[in-house]
Amino acid sequence: MRNTAMIWTLVREKWRELLCAAFLISHLAYFISPASAQGLPLIRNYTAAEYGGHNRCFDIEIGDDGTVFVANFEGLLYYDRSRWRIIHTPDISRVTVVYRAADNTVWVGGYNFLARVQRHDNGELYMERVGKTGLFEGEVLEIFEDDGSLEFVVSDNCLYEVKGAGGQAPDIVRKQHLNTNFNINIDANVISVDALKKGSGKVLLEDITATVALDGGLQVKVKKDQGLIIADSLGRDLYTITEANGLCSNQVAYVAYDGHGVLWGATMHGIFSIELPSVYSYILPKDGLAGEVQAFAPFDGKMYVGGTNGLFALQSYQLRHIPEISNICWTLCLYRDRLLAGTSSGIYRISRGGGVERMTSTATTAMFVDGDRIYAGEPDGLWVYDEAGKRLRVNDLPHVMQIGKDDRGRLWCRNVNGEIRWVGQAAGKADAVVADGMKGLLKDLPDYLLRPVGGFEMTAHYRHGSQVWIGGDEIVASIATDKRHLTKLSDCRSIRFRSIVMGNDSVLWGGYGDIPAQLPKLDSDEGHLRFYYALDYTPLSGSTLYRYKLDNNQWSAWSERQDVEFLNLSHGYYTLSIQAQLANGELSEVASIDFSIAYPLLMRWYMVLFYFIFFIYIVYLLFRYRLKRLQREKVKLEQIVEERTADLRTAQHELIRQEKMATVGKLTEGLVDRILNPMNYIINFSKMSNNLLKDLREDIELNKDVIDKDDYDDAQDVLGMLGENLASVERYGQNTTRILKAMEEMLKDRTGGYTDMDLLPVLQQCEQMLGNYFAKEKEQYGVSTVFALPDGPMPLYGNPTLLSKTVMGLLGNSVYAVVKKARKTSYQPEVALTVTATDSHYIVKVHDNGTGIDEKNIDKIFDPFYTTKTTDEAAGVGLYLSREIIQNHGGDISVTSVKDEYTEFTVTLPKQQSK
Repeated sequence: MRNTAMIWTLVREKWRELLCAAFLISHLAYFISPASAQGLPLIRNYTAAEYGGHNRCFDIEIGDDGTVFVANFEGLLYYDRSRWRIIHTPDISRVTVVYRAADNTVWVGGYNFLARVQRHDNGELYMERVGKTGLFEGEVLEIFEDDGSLEFVVSDNCLYEVKGAGGQAPDIVRKQHLNTNFNINIDANVISVDALKKGSGKVLLEDITATVALDGGLQVKVKKDQGLIIADSLGRDLYTITEANGLCSNQVAYVAYDGHGVLWGATMHGIFSIELPSVYSYILPKDGLAGEVQAFAPFDGKMYVGGTNGLFALQSYQLRHIPEISNICWTLCLYRDRLLAGTSSGIYRISRGGGVERMTSTATTAMFVDGDRIYAGEPDGLWVYDEAGKRLRVNDLPHVMQIGKDDRGRLWCRNVNGEIRWVGQAAGKADAVVADGMKGLLKDLPDYLLRPVGGFEMTAHYRHGSQVWIGGDEIVASIATDKRHLTKLSDCRSIRFRSIVMGNDSVLWGGYGDIPAQLPKLDSDEGHLRFYYALDYTPLSGSTLYRYKLDNNQWSAWSERQDVEFLNLSHGYYTLSIQAQLANGELSEVASIDFSIAYPLLMRWYMVLFYFIFFIYIVYLLFRYRLKRLQREKVKLEQIVEERTADLRTAQHELIRQEKMATVGKLTEGLVDRILNPMNYIINFSKMSNNLLKDLREDIELNKDVIDKDDYDDAQDVLGMLGENLASVERYGQNTTRILKAMEEMLKDRTGGYTDMDLLPVLQQCEQMLGNYFAKEKEQYGVSTVFALPDGPMPLYGNPTLLSKTVMGLLGNSVYAVVKKARKTSYQPEVALTVTATDSHYIVKVHDNGTGIDEKNIDKIFDPFYTTKTTDEAAGVGLYLSREIIQNHGGDISVTSVKDEYTEFTVTLPKQQSK
């Protein structure tokens, strides 16, 4: 019995060995067979310009809601599937580690810094620092959990523990000193937590730094400084992904799998995402593909691809060009133990091992093998070749592009114009049975498999077993139909609002936590809203589309945009609904949010009630007035006539007054000159009288001894008052003259003098004049002037004199403001002029850090004759005239200011303006 049992044991062991061998052979055959050959998965690289941080990324983690967290040199990046955002540390330093704990809390570490990611009441994320500053010194290198305890390693060679990690106020304690010497470059090294727990001094991983299990039985290994290795469930390497085939960097720090068919990675040169595992794989120009694909054929353990740039062989995820065939390869087919390639220079035979020989020299656009015969479509008709190479024309249909056989065994051909004939038929059309047979070989594939790769025009396709190949212009897509179950990984139908922003920066909802059923009620002037939305998970293949509707309006058109902006919503109650169309064409759930905008003050219920009461009161007064009037009409008909006559006189008087006012307006220009002349006389006579007064005072001083003392004192008082009066006459005369000249300036015609000009010399001249005119102020108060002008010309159509006067006026106001402030306090006064440009406008900004403008006055500064200066200093028309000049040039001028801090005028001028 014991011997029998031993025999059966040996039989079972041998049988198991045979099964294992069969299993390995079958899997090996699968991986080397042409039907299983495929391209690489789709890779999406994110640059620093896209995610808004530094190019160096140290760690990556996926939140429980699909949010991608990245430890970046500038802070913590996070991607909510609609846009990238960043959270800076308190001291604006780098974040080196991000870790998702078992309770889904996200922890981050950096230089002298440990924090956990929390959210405000409005759903915005922030980093809550754990422990006090100075509890440890160094870079956080790794965060992990050990027996329910959250611990982290610092470059000071110590292990720390977070006490009360799940509580409201966690703290940090040093657990132990490690047997390590972390004099390392954190950019390229990964710590082995297992080695650390064992107390080993060598904890840096030097080869495979991470291994992550994916769905579909795949694994991804991070190989230090050499990219990624994709392996099967048994750990056998299938292929590598490096910079050579599309990865943004070989220096991969960490990877994280989102559980929905996308692998994310952080590198020293950006962030990447790879569609793994996936039904789809791709061959792109980076993999050796060139030109438009025309045909596929498996042969000799490879997949051959023919196209406009010749023939290629796919092997090891790279296309290798067959140098003997560089012309257009229209068609491929198997003949006996060889591969035939129909090209624009004839038919070529490819043998096993890669040998290539030319069979014919006539352009061949279609081929069909029927037994020992080879049918070839050539420019002058359809020809047939036998095994010996003899040639016979069987049809005169030119430029045949397709040859096939129907269910009844009849051969047919179709040319480039769509004409179909039987083989051997001289003329006529084939019947409908053949026309139906011309449908594509992909007709039985489900739509959800084809839609994600439907973004390009298909020029060739091939199907062999479960593998489907689709070719287009510089792209080949491979669909593994036996893995169609993997499409369920990305079948996410949960859509949510990721952020709601009012204006440009006021966040109403940050996207995390339970979204409120309704937003807080907004004021009547808060109708500028922007909504961001996204699915929790989206595949890289295909396009995810979104649409929205406000209230019961029509849905918007499908678009890839993930935000909608409303610039000026009026008062009322609203419901915004959003929906996504998945890459496979199916629809997501509908997400909605309610919000309301308050009525303006004058439209609120109590104001409506007031209007109603006021209206009733007016009606009552009108009724009483009408009643009294009817009573008076009975006895005062003549009075009514007189009143009507009086009204007529009043109307006539008003017309005459208006005409006089118009006449006065026309005469104003002349009157200014008429008034200025006598004012000049008044000023001159006051000056002359001052001179006479001076002489009189000198005469009195000479005769002081002969004048009675009281008379002398009285004379001095009179002379003093007379001098003050004359000074007042001169000052007020000057003020009046200034105002009259300002009025005269306002009446001038400024519509002439326009020409094609360059604004840059005007601004350069203003810079020189500013230095000359205010040299004394610059030296006395240390006024700094900065001009940031472009290097090239600034052509526009305008009046250079008026523009120079406007800019100098703004610069003069700035100098006045900083000098006025410098007289009161000690600081560094500065006046700056900067110029930027858009596609259509120049933007000139004049900035000073002077006294600023009071908020209550800022809306009045462009009014005529309004000024915050004294009457002696200004007439108050400078800014009014400046705005008129700029608007006459088709531009605009605006101002922003904070009292006692700064003032900035912004002048916008069009680059082109009609003459």
